[in-house]
Amino acid sequence: MVERMNCIQNQETIADRVLLRDKVVGLIVTGGQDNIQAVVGQMMTFFGELGCQFPQFPFIAHSRGWSHEDMENNVRAVQRSAALHEGAGELAERCLDTCRALLDARITKERVAPGGRKARAREE
Repeated sequence: MVERMNCIQNQETIADRVLLRDKVVGLIVTGGQDNIQAVVGQMMTFFGELGCQFPQFPFIAHSRGWSHEDMENNVRAVQRSAALHEGAGELAERCLDTCRALLDARITKERVAPGGRKARAREE
């Protein structure tokens, strides 16, 4: 999905058009123990560069560890986990709270200063 969003990033870096404003991102990640932090870091970097905001504690994650990379049992574990369901509900609430605060503050800009951003011509 993220790879397909390059067109949004390109509009910002090449055409000075900010397409995503007042958007809040919360993440739900599943996978191997070490991969969770790497995936979250990459996703937060990408969505942050597009101008998205994050709530406090912006993600929940599930992993049964390296010895349990069996999708059918991972799906079952997620479906049965009251703790994950509660965590997902609270993440959604944090996202909504952040969105309300963002809309009330009106901090989002329609244009971002180009200096230092990638795909820009260097100043001489």
